[in-house]
Amino acid sequence: MNKLWSVVCLAGVLSAPALVRGESALAQVNTINSVVFGTQIPKYLDDPTGGMPVRNTAADFLSVVPSIAGARAITFSPCSNCFLTCSGNSAALWNASRGSQNMALQHGGPIRFIAFGKDGSFVITSGGAWTRVWSAPLGEFKFQFDHKSAVRQLIISPDGAKLAVLTAAGFELWSLSEGVKLLSTPVETPIRELIFNPNSQQFLTLDGRNTTLWTVADGQPVGQIEAEAPIAAALFSPDGSHVICATENRSYLWDTKQFIKVADIQIGAGDQ
Repeated sequence: MNKLWSVVCLAGVLSAPALVRGESALAQVNTINSVVFGTQIPKYLDDPTGGMPVRNTAADFLSVVPSIAGARAITFSPCSNCFLTCSGNSAALWNASRGSQNMALQHGGPIRFIAFGKDGSFVITSGGAWTRVWSAPLGEFKFQFDHKSAVRQLIISPDGAKLAVLTAAGFELWSLSEGVKLLSTPVETPIRELIFNPNSQQFLTLDGRNTTLWTVADGQPVGQIEAEAPIAAALFSPDGSHVICATENRSYLWDTKQFIKVADIQIGAGDQ
């Protein structure tokens, strides 16, 4: 029986593409922290990519647990003092120096996401319509976040203080220190991706057509970035002052403070 393992490595080990385009938008990727080794499941009969090695990347210490039988995931703490293993409905924290188990974490249903906080002081298990937060490295239960529908994606803010949760109904923002919901926003078109500004004061949502810039403090939209073709990906500048949104053929540079378009950019060498 083939088993698929997801292994999360320490940040800064390898470099990764800054912007990736595909069927759905991908979050900003600066380093490879998460790698999945195994066999790709064919998407359809005679899929030419079936059986090829799979590699996924993530921008933080978060791992998606593959939804196939026998899937397992391992995530190292940013502090390197413990690691988290997951299979099925349960996870466990382990001492990294001795290899002994610190605590078993019972989620109460299939786990689809596991993550460490940016400072390594807590871990997250998420699956179904709820998310649980546990202390690290001891594994003591802290909070449970109940959602309106099944979790589709988790994103931790760059400052490590907030957790964004995407569901089919919309998106939610939670305080990881106080365990309270800060905002819940329903949407008509399901959000494919949510990307935090590196300053943690704004975030972008992509729905496969448009990109909307939001303010974290009040959960209100700053505005919508229009494009002639569906926006496939977005990338913030390191200081958060600008963002590039990419379509199939062109990219658009926007100023996030004034919310104005700076330039249209052609992919490649540009106009000559």
